[in-house]
Amino acid sequence: MPILATGNRLISDRNGEGGFSLVELLAVLAILSLMVGAVVMNLPQPRSETDRASEAMAMQLDRFLDDGAIAGEVRALGPYAGGLALFRHDGLSWVQTDDLPWPNAAQLRLERGGERVDIPELAAPGLLFEPYGSVPDFTLILQDRQASYELQSDPRGRIIRIVDR
Repeated sequence: MPILATGNRLISDRNGEGGFSLVELLAVLAILSLMVGAVVMNLPQPRSETDRASEAMAMQLDRFLDDGAIAGEVRALGPYAGGLALFRHDGLSWVQTDDLPWPNAAQLRLERGGERVDIPELAAPGLLFEPYGSVPDFTLILQDRQASYELQSDPRGRIIRIVDR
């Protein structure tokens, strides 16, 4: 126990002040709770599986098509019921290089030139990308409860991702 140098009285006994009052403690707690509430309200919303998958697909497709242009190879996309297959032409035949599965919660639709296209059950090259910049006009739409995610080709051979919430 701390003792004052002038006598044997406890520090808490001096002038009747021994710590914080209940009102001071409640004021501090109220301020802290307001600060925590402000931080929690400004946290980003968790991203859906469809959102993450569409972003990953857009990046992989861009990289895949860029690699094809650099290598001078014809590349193709093959949407099918289970996902999106990526193909490259080795000079003799089509070789599937990757498979990007659809999220389970997503509904999907493929459009070419504004017209809806049926998605086949099996993967096959369908959308051809020439290495010299010829790009098919397509829109692949993945939709879940939260938003619609479109992967579109642009005239420069890039894949654009558009989010519509």
